[in-house]
Amino acid sequence: MANQSQTLALLKGLAEDDALRARMETDPVATLAEFGFVVDPSIAPERVSLPSKEHLRENADKFARQLEATSGWIIFCR
Repeated sequence: MANQSQTLALLKGLAEDDALRARMETDPVATLAEFGFVVDPSIAPERVSLPSKEHLRENADKFARQLEATSGWIIFCR
């Protein structure tokens, strides 16, 4: 499972890196795996739509806490 530093790295990358954003939108499972997240491909969407870079920058810490809490819960309930 990803830790807080990996989560923040992902969110900050999504706020700045167009190539990372493109990978996340087209292959979220593989992109999340790059940052330590384990996602069951059978329940993951094929594509995702990301919030704006500005929104991610403004809320990175808040999103990191929410993502960690949610990802831990999903993994626990599998």
